[in-house]
Amino acid sequence: VVAMDAPGPTFRHEMFADYKANRPPMPEELPPQIQRIEEIMAAMRIPVLRVSGYEADDIIGTLTQQASQKGLQVYICSKDKDLEQLINDKVAMYDPKKDIVTDVAALKENKGIQPEQVVDVLALQGDSIDNIPGVADVGPKTALQWISKYGSLDNLIENADEIKGKRGENLRASLEQLHLSRLLATLNCAVPLNIDLADFTVKQFNAPALQQIFQKLNFRKLLESISNQAGVQPTGETAGPTLTLPGPNGPADYILVDSDKAFDGFLKKLAQQNIFAIDTETTGLNPVAAKLVGMSFSWNAGQGFYLPVKAPLGRQHLDAKKTLKQLKPILENPHIKKIGQNIKYDMIILRRAGVQLKGVEFDTMVASYVLDSSRTSHKLDNLAMDHLGHETIKLEELIGKGKNQLTFDLVDTQQACDYAAEDADITWRLGRYFDTQLTDPDLKKLFTEVEMPLVEVLAEMEFQGVALDSAWLRKLSTRFSKRLDELTEKIHEQAKSDFNIDSPKQLAEILFERIGLKPVKKTKTGFSTDQEVLETLKWLHPVPALVLEYRQLSKLKNTYVDKLPSMICADTGRVHASFNQSVTATGRLSSSDPNLQNIPIRTEEGQEIRRAFVAQKEDNVILAADYSQIELRLLAHFSGDKALRQAFEEGQDIHRFVAAQVNDIPLDEVDKTQRGKAKAVNFGIIYGQSAYGLSRGIGIPVREAQEFIDAYFARYGQIKTFMDEVINQAAAQGYVKTILGRRRAIPELASSNASRRKQGERLAVNTVIQGSAADMIKLAMIHIHQRIQKENLDLKMILQVHDELVFELPENKLEPYTALIRNEMKHPLKLDVPIIVDIAAGQNWLECK
Repeated sequence: VVAMDAPGPTFRHEMFADYKANRPPMPEELPPQIQRIEEIMAAMRIPVLRVSGYEADDIIGTLTQQASQKGLQVYICSKDKDLEQLINDKVAMYDPKKDIVTDVAALKENKGIQPEQVVDVLALQGDSIDNIPGVADVGPKTALQWISKYGSLDNLIENADEIKGKRGENLRASLEQLHLSRLLATLNCAVPLNIDLADFTVKQFNAPALQQIFQKLNFRKLLESISNQAGVQPTGETAGPTLTLPGPNGPADYILVDSDKAFDGFLKKLAQQNIFAIDTETTGLNPVAAKLVGMSFSWNAGQGFYLPVKAPLGRQHLDAKKTLKQLKPILENPHIKKIGQNIKYDMIILRRAGVQLKGVEFDTMVASYVLDSSRTSHKLDNLAMDHLGHETIKLEELIGKGKNQLTFDLVDTQQACDYAAEDADITWRLGRYFDTQLTDPDLKKLFTEVEMPLVEVLAEMEFQGVALDSAWLRKLSTRFSKRLDELTEKIHEQAKSDFNIDSPKQLAEILFERIGLKPVKKTKTGFSTDQEVLETLKWLHPVPALVLEYRQLSKLKNTYVDKLPSMICADTGRVHASFNQSVTATGRLSSSDPNLQNIPIRTEEGQEIRRAFVAQKEDNVILAADYSQIELRLLAHFSGDKALRQAFEEGQDIHRFVAAQVNDIPLDEVDKTQRGKAKAVNFGIIYGQSAYGLSRGIGIPVREAQEFIDAYFARYGQIKTFMDEVINQAAAQGYVKTILGRRRAIPELASSNASRRKQGERLAVNTVIQGSAADMIKLAMIHIHQRIQKENLDLKMILQVHDELVFELPENKLEPYTALIRNEMKHPLKLDVPIIVDIAAGQNWLECK
């Protein structure tokens, strides 16, 4: 049985009005997790109890007492020290993570007290989160020492004069409130529960319901456990039908092709196929640096072929150059279709080996993403389990983990064959399956006309990479180190104490104990000092703002300034970032190794890092093309707001224009503060920013922020109407759609939890706007790439960050290429507002601002 807190005050609030007054609001992420726990408990047929006016601990105490009185052995699964008061000969606490049982003997051994003394210890040490007073400057150690010596709180109080020093003074000053503290810490074991202990007998899980939840959460080990126990197979995660195409007949047939004779026979069969799945095995994860080890192919379910071109010493394998030369006509034939899983990787690997993979028809990872962008993982192993009910061989089983990990060329070729051919086979089967699922015309068009053509664009970008100025980064590292030293000195000076700024625990002590700021939220390890907390506190004291700057600078130095030079590929002299197509739920691209989206463009430090991205050739330049306020323009397009559209059509400063309208003043009277508020609201609208968020962001009272938001919507009523329509439609359909029909499920809108529903409203509006902007820039990238290929232009698209594209090109062709880029970016879609593309060029990325 599981006990949970009920909403609302408890009997302890009647006893002490300030009980739990210091507890911060429940984090926004927690209610959805509680709801999910309840769903899992229901599927496991484990009862969940709540009683209004009482806490979960009181329910546990009542159940414990009832069960132990009937002679049952009780285990309390918790680490909560408050529950130690319930331990007796029939009751123990159990930590399932550490597999440790704490009974009467263990409590005595660990803390030197009996269960009946626990409440006295709790009363003395108090609880800052629950706001139980206790005794000032008395923690668990001192409380245990006192109770061990005097036996009880009552006896300690009688002998309070014996306690010397400051703590003795604090004890004597707290005598009146100690009885209250003890009452607050004592569990009520008489909660009115209308239950029968027989209701808590172990029941058979509802396996299908539990399975569906675990699949959605990608709890693979739990899913396997449930499937094995219940004797059922995974049913698939999507709402659509499960696999209906024929699977393999009998055991898989995976063939090792490691001789010229075997290869000749394989090649004849491959040449007869008009579509097949392909996968490569390599020595590493970076496709530009990794070496080809082997290739696998499949065109029938349950069948696969593996062609090793590298192998451990003494193992037979094919000659790499000869094999690729013979495969090249098929691999480069655009009329023979290829299926892959993250096939962009294979395209780069093969191109580095001298083969341009053409006819790329279907990527199973991309198809999975288009069908369900909210999935936590689109990896082959997960897709195989969820959609085919197939447990794949894991790479770690072959190459190991950690410092002793092998490269794939050291794996025995027969083992490599079983693994690699299976990958090709599963890719083939998933490709056939997902093709049957792409029945919605909008999604089919999005997949075939946007996402699949984009694969080739991204492969080209990753292959090209970008040059870096390592000397500049070394100078920057020295400068950042000096600034970090200065910030450290300032922080220590403002805190009036030297401490480790990188230690959250020490920082919390400084902020909440020494300086006396009010904590915002608590974690398992203490009061939080994360960015959100520091952003909230920065208006109240200099230290939080300085720590924010310190952390930002430290992150930039460690993540970019010091790391980027080591990421330069030895073969190309360039950095080759990965552009990820199936990560964000909105449809935006993300990048990694390096993550370019985390370089702040509005800070001086972030701009200095951009200066390191340079043109490699002396007569080349870097060009950056950036959509101007594209999300606000899309908001004007979707909402149809006449005033907003007019402002864009007239080329107005949109933030100054909005400030003038909301404040009902002429444009030339708008000051910097008023424009700043308007800008914050303009962008905040897209992200569903609350009055509290706006107040924290620009440092004004919540009331003033709410008044500005109200005035904004009063002036731009069509925007509010549009947002409401998006939310209502999402609630009715369960998903939202972008301008090209990309879908994102918004299950939060169906939640009974108000906070979760509010989150769903923000996600719905943001996805329509941000996702449509992503659709636009993807189309623009495809069109530009097609022009480059068709006209054989010496123009390289090398980076994409949010609404910005970065190119490298000859300086003497700057004018015609600027016109080409601007034209293709302005017209991928027809909008009801003008699209503006800001373009600038220079010797490095910074000069393009």
